[in-house]
Amino acid sequence: MALASLTYYPLYVALGNYANPGAVNYPMAILIVVILVNYVGMTYGPIGAFLAEFFPSRIRYTSVSVPYHIGNGWGGGLVPIVTTAMYLCTNSVGYALLYPIVVPAVMFLIAVFVMPETRKHSIWEEGAIEAARSRA
Repeated sequence: MALASLTYYPLYVALGNYANPGAVNYPMAILIVVILVNYVGMTYGPIGAFLAEFFPSRIRYTSVSVPYHIGNGWGGGLVPIVTTAMYLCTNSVGYALLYPIVVPAVMFLIAVFVMPETRKHSIWEEGAIEAARSRA
């Protein structure tokens, strides 16, 4: 998330330059899109394991499903609408990218400073995360 927040602006500016309708540089445009797709994979790859570890087994299915779908539906679903509206209002790529840059930056800070470490707790252990929170 931190890597995405730091590199979205330069990547999108470069993509705008390389994908100029008058002279498209296909290899560079494809490379930038591949980098952006890798960011998605780096986020969605570990999210399943994280969510499974974060919630106790008796409520895991609902606890994993609800935040995952809310995050994808609202957080991800609003990106095209918000970025398009901000670009049309300001005619600036910088303002258009505020939402997709600030959200991962905030999520990175929350993950580093608020989320408890779960690696030494069994996913079958009832109350493991709550115990980790109370010790923090």
